[in-house]
Amino acid sequence: MDSMKDIIDLYFNDPEMHVIRSAYESIRSSFTELGFISEKIDDRDVHKITRDIVISVQKFHEGIITNLVFSNGQAFRLELLDSEIIPYYSDYIEIRYIVSGQLTMDVEGQKTAFSEDDVCFIHSKAYHHEILQESDCIFFNIGIDRDIFNDAFLSNVSSSPLQQFLRTNILKLRQNENFIQFSPGAGQGEEIKQYIYTIFNEVQRQRIGYIDIAKGYIIRLMDFLIRNYDYRFSEKESELYYKNLFDTVTQYMNDHLATVSMEDLAQEFHFHPNYFNNLIKKNTGLTYSAFLIRLRINRAKQLLESTDFTIDEIAWLIGYHNKGFFYKCFTEDCGLSPKQYRKKVLLNQ
Repeated sequence: MDSMKDIIDLYFNDPEMHVIRSAYESIRSSFTELGFISEKIDDRDVHKITRDIVISVQKFHEGIITNLVFSNGQAFRLELLDSEIIPYYSDYIEIRYIVSGQLTMDVEGQKTAFSEDDVCFIHSKAYHHEILQESDCIFFNIGIDRDIFNDAFLSNVSSSPLQQFLRTNILKLRQNENFIQFSPGAGQGEEIKQYIYTIFNEVQRQRIGYIDIAKGYIIRLMDFLIRNYDYRFSEKESELYYKNLFDTVTQYMNDHLATVSMEDLAQEFHFHPNYFNNLIKKNTGLTYSAFLIRLRINRAKQLLESTDFTIDEIAWLIGYHNKGFFYKCFTEDCGLSPKQYRKKVLLNQ
């Protein structure tokens, strides 16, 4: 495949392509087919998608906005005469892929720059716009109906705890009116280009089954981003993100109490082991080791209260093979030995 930029340049420079030159307000009032319609609600622009998936290519250069619009399989070039872009809400998910250059956006008052090979998910109902004076770039914009997007994610949840976490939180955080930015590691850009270009081809040609094929590649795109790209949420969502990550790590530790180790967490969640000490300390004030002891003792209490397992069996089930150490940890936490604790529970019952 020729470079994606070369292919896009052919579209932008095609002398036979139909060209429309107009201001945004004229386009909006004329109901020109762009894959979405624009309405004024409470004095703010709202874009509403008209198909399941729409795609365009946008070029910002020297203050000029040029769009490649693909409508029902036909392409035309739209050159906007505006000197700035009007902020808007949308009722769909937007995926931006930066082919070249730098795109600067304002999303809910937060200015963020996106560089070549970055991918950005802009959540439904985020109030946003591109800052034309600070952008010189070419980028793909893929609009996806919310139901299509949710269905793709909910029916294809990976077994990896990190992927489960990110999928779940991408769906949750899209309610909070912001974005997620994915940035590539070294050498990761080429595979992303393949996914984006395949989606682009399917949507602009609109052959039979193109929605299902495009949806499948969006699923692959997300899996690749989660496995290989660095990611960050907008400022408003970061606190919620790290709280949810702590809850997910805690659940993983509870599910693997007998065998869990810092190395297991690093392998499952793809963070440096020291990261988990910091995450746990921030949320509990405890070190990883102290937090693991707390989780194990809490499970021991549950088993002492609700089962007939012997104390030795309980110690083994929660990962203690040294009976003396288990007794020491339990007594320090409860002020009672395991035997005394079980006796007290039975008396209270």
